This record gives sequence, C-alpha cells and structure tokens, in this order.
Amino acid sequence: MGANTKLFWARSPKPPRPPRGTEKCSRTPSQVRVGDYVLLSGAYRQIRTMTALTGGGRLLHFEGREPYAMRVPMEIYRRR
Repeated sequence: MGANTKLFWARSPKPPRPPRGTEKCSRTPSQVRVGDYVLLSGAYRQIRTMTALTGGGRLLHFEGREPYAMRVPMEIYRRR
C-alpha cells in the first residue's frame, strides 16, 4: 500500500448526476427561474422562491437549506 493509496484518497468525489430531464446552462441572477436546480454543497437544490437583492442579485430560497445569495452568473439546471 504505497503511493497508489495516497492518490486514491486524494481524489475529489464525483459530483452527483443532474436531475433527470434537465440541461446545464449558465445564467445570470436575472435569468434564474423558480423551479431551476442549483448544485450547492454537493447536492442539487430546487429553487422554491426568490427575492431581489440590491445590485441585481437574487436571494434563492430552497427547501431544507438556508437561502443562497446569487450575485454572479453560475451553472444552473433547467427542465427541457
């Protein structure tokens, strides 16, 4: 159990599969919709509600997680 073990444990975990029937796209805060999915903390979360923030951002609300302030474009998953 030499160097190969170290490399095995150094790998980052694979991200989970996206929600079925969705496609990945980059969106700005103003383009995000209720019902879109965002990958946060290793899990896909569906946006339940949103609140506008000053400066053009959005405060995204999820079920079972604290809100997330989206201020820059990010990858989201939207139903086809």
